[in-house]
Amino acid sequence: MLEPMPPDNEVERQRDLDQLHILDTPADPQIDALLRIAQRLFGTRTVLVTLIDGDRQWFKGRRGISLSETPRRLSFCGHAIHHEAIMEVQDALQDPRFCDNPLVQGEPHIRFYAGIPLHGPAGHRIGTFCLIDGSPRQLSEDERQSMRDFARLIDGVFNALLLYRNLQRNLQGLQRDLSDARRRALLDPLTQLWNREGLQQMLSSYVRRAQRDQLLVGFIYADMDHFKRINDELGHGVGDQVLVEAGQRLIAAVRPQDLAIRLGGEELGVLALVSNHDQLAVIAERIRNAIRADKVVVDDHRLDVTISLGTAVMQADDVDQGVELIDIADQALYAAKQAGRDRVVRG
Repeated sequence: MLEPMPPDNEVERQRDLDQLHILDTPADPQIDALLRIAQRLFGTRTVLVTLIDGDRQWFKGRRGISLSETPRRLSFCGHAIHHEAIMEVQDALQDPRFCDNPLVQGEPHIRFYAGIPLHGPAGHRIGTFCLIDGSPRQLSEDERQSMRDFARLIDGVFNALLLYRNLQRNLQGLQRDLSDARRRALLDPLTQLWNREGLQQMLSSYVRRAQRDQLLVGFIYADMDHFKRINDELGHGVGDQVLVEAGQRLIAAVRPQDLAIRLGGEELGVLALVSNHDQLAVIAERIRNAIRADKVVVDDHRLDVTISLGTAVMQADDVDQGVELIDIADQALYAAKQAGRDRVVRG
């Protein structure tokens, strides 16, 4: 038995095959349909679409055979990919290359073989469309032309599979980009807290959860104390860094299920679901203590920073766009400012 040698372009050929990502994938209905037609047209026992991997011949489509792959060293197709034209073996028992091949001497007892190469995206011969029978025969010229036509059709299927895969990958990339863009539109670019639009987007889901779990919708309205002085005396760059640090401390102080928000300027907020107003006040006190716990260090500046907070709660059924809830918390915040700052006032 003469084992097939790898083509000179074996590395490029296998790279071309790998581009398709079709090894060990489910049968393709288009290829199956073509093979059903081919089996009737050529009248052979077996028709195959084969792919030649590094050490095996794998059947992407098959009719009339139970095998799904064979070793490459036994394959007729491993020889066929060396030729651009059809390779025809009219009687394998009379051909010294194949007469003692286990696939000839044993199942599936190949006597006749005809194979024409199939091509990958870069044009390399990656497999074959082939006909196999248990009796010797010879192709007519019409059958040869039909084999060439089928090979072109199957090449077209391969190209369509690659195109579909690339489109699918591009679509997934666009969906990720769109999702990222939508999320960025709902986040404050400086602090990465949710912005006002993000609050409005999330409010309805919080209301539904509150209705489901029989909870109250709570809102904490917070304002950094004397923040204008920081901007005026030290510059907006320092002020921005103070806001970033305050946002991080805010996130660390609230619960994972709470929504931390930058409402604008030095105004921050928290949307939360609570059992009662006392629970919301506890969260607000944690925020106040987290902000004032340590000095905020920016460049050579060590700043004592405090925050004033107002709280409000409402029944979920009474929340409409959150306007009244936020207004109540804002009024409580104003009262905290009037009372001397660095405190929590309930609305």
